[in-house]
Amino acid sequence: MRKDKVHVYRLIPILVIIGATAALTAVLFFQNELYWDELFCIIFLNLLFLMILIFNLEYERKSKKIAENVSTTFSRIAAGYVICCILVAFFYVLPVCFRPFLLLPLIMCAFSNESISLCVSLYFVLLFEIAGQDNYYELICYCILILLGVILAKVLSDKRLFVLTNVVLFCSNIIVTNVFYYLTNGRITIFSVVYSMLCSLLAILFCIFLYRTIKKDTEEELKNNLIDILSEDYLQVKELKKYMPADYEHARRVSDIAVRCAKQLGLQEELCGAGGFYYRIGKWQGEPHVQNGVIKAAQLCFPVELVQIILEYYGEEALPSTPESSLIHMIDALDIKFHAILDDVGKSSWNQEMIIYQTLNEFSNSGMYDQSGMSMNQFLKIREFLAKEKWS
Repeated sequence: MRKDKVHVYRLIPILVIIGATAALTAVLFFQNELYWDELFCIIFLNLLFLMILIFNLEYERKSKKIAENVSTTFSRIAAGYVICCILVAFFYVLPVCFRPFLLLPLIMCAFSNESISLCVSLYFVLLFEIAGQDNYYELICYCILILLGVILAKVLSDKRLFVLTNVVLFCSNIIVTNVFYYLTNGRITIFSVVYSMLCSLLAILFCIFLYRTIKKDTEEELKNNLIDILSEDYLQVKELKKYMPADYEHARRVSDIAVRCAKQLGLQEELCGAGGFYYRIGKWQGEPHVQNGVIKAAQLCFPVELVQIILEYYGEEALPSTPESSLIHMIDALDIKFHAILDDVGKSSWNQEMIIYQTLNEFSNSGMYDQSGMSMNQFLKIREFLAKEKWS
């Protein structure tokens, strides 16, 4: 099976994370001139954190929230983690209460999600403080900034609230850092206000120029995963082509037509392509088809949207719940019907357009697509497109 091979791909980024953690610990050890017993305590805490982080990564992957396909690695998360390690090592030379820990959740959210970002960012704060800062006000300050950063990072994805979110981020960072600077030193200076403004401005610049770009690339993983599992090098594709060539040809036809039609209608092309190819994965596994198809898709860690389409196979367990699922159902049924006619009557004359109109109208009238959210306009466009398609 593919699991052992893919596990190596996920293992490499995890090893990078472990190495970066060890390097950061070493830097903090020498910067703060810790005793060896303190170092050993930090090492045990690191082991606990890494265990929790790896567990969280696997859980999020299994839950289809990150790296939604087994061929995808944790490389982006590891990259964000390494960047954060470098920043934390540099924070040591900055003034107390004004180390820009607010950047950490923003960076990790851009490369992963809120759960992982919160876990990693809080760990960095605790490690930094345990390693020798010994300032409880500073610890509380940075924890508040981490929570603030995680919440605001989630909202940053909403274009309508982007400007407002940055204003809140700017003001909140200034207020929090100066309040805890006052609690630490008993005064607020012009330097503290100006420095906090510069740190806030740095966070905003990151949001404007980098956050949305990185986050967009992270979200593109879903599309990349759907493309990956259609590759001729993908194990399931190779096995189907080798052992069930007729099913392979059918899957390719449905996938190709679904992609072309989705492009015309503005639907998710990658999802339609993958859904068209794996729509009958349950048939390849044997009865019960739908259950076996869903189980196999889950074992392969297919994206949740694709698993849902497989679950809705011909409406046996659930009716199509999206226009993409409905489109794939139409194309799959028509392709089967046309090739059955060709096998029966050969190249004798038959009216393709009439069969398409009749078949799709029957499906529509039966209520097959009532829960899909497909509009009548979309249905008519699909019907017109498929009527003009060349079914070979």
